[in-house]
Amino acid sequence: MLTILEVRGISVSDSDRAFIKACTDLGLLDEWVRRAATATSVADLFAEES
Repeated sequence: MLTILEVRGISVSDSDRAFIKACTDLGLLDEWVRRAATATSVADLFAEES
């Protein structure tokens, strides 16, 4: 996911990078990867679905 964000030119703060790397919930990581494909910012990864 971090690679996807990097390739897409989306900046990831050190704190967000640490938060992502600390996640052990595979379902949540999968969701974040899917969101990274269309995200315009890191905040889009963590946004609650409505």
